[in-house]
Amino acid sequence: MTGEDDATLVSRAQQELPYRTGAFEALMRRHGPNIQALCRRFIRQTEEAEDLTQEVMLKVFFELPRFRGEAAFQAWLWRITANHCLDHQRRQKTHRLEPLESEETAHLPDDKQRQLQQTEARLDAERLLACLTPEDRLIVLLRLSVGLEFAEIATSLDLGLSAAKMRYTRALDKMRAIAQPGTQPSRPD
Repeated sequence: MTGEDDATLVSRAQQELPYRTGAFEALMRRHGPNIQALCRRFIRQTEEAEDLTQEVMLKVFFELPRFRGEAAFQAWLWRITANHCLDHQRRQKTHRLEPLESEETAHLPDDKQRQLQQTEARLDAERLLACLTPEDRLIVLLRLSVGLEFAEIATSLDLGLSAAKMRYTRALDKMRAIAQPGTQPSRPD
């Protein structure tokens, strides 16, 4: 991996594209895994998330020459990824996940039951995330999965800092309320 910072690679890529792609490829090697992780967490279907990741990278390829550098490259990249995920979500119907019945798993060995419990916990987290609006889900994923600071989230999503914090807190509160026993998750409108 190159030792050049993002700003240097962006400048080089803007001069090189579309004929040479070395700097662009270095940027995608650096940031591609995070784009892919966010797409996978947001979409949840692996193949679809892979396609979405490729679409984001292609969009960055074509938009990079017009990047003005008013914000950090990473914030710009998150904005493109977030908007593409949200647009995709609006076009698609999501699938509900149903838990396995306990009598279906009672015969499994302990290690298999433990793996199944971990999988069900992950599915429960996915169900809770699915109950959020796409915009709020994105804020939670950017914070918890990607590890962005609130200032970075605010910049990436074109929000004020206090609005990003407030929406994150409200999203977590909604998830906590839904996780209470006897509460049925509902799909966001």
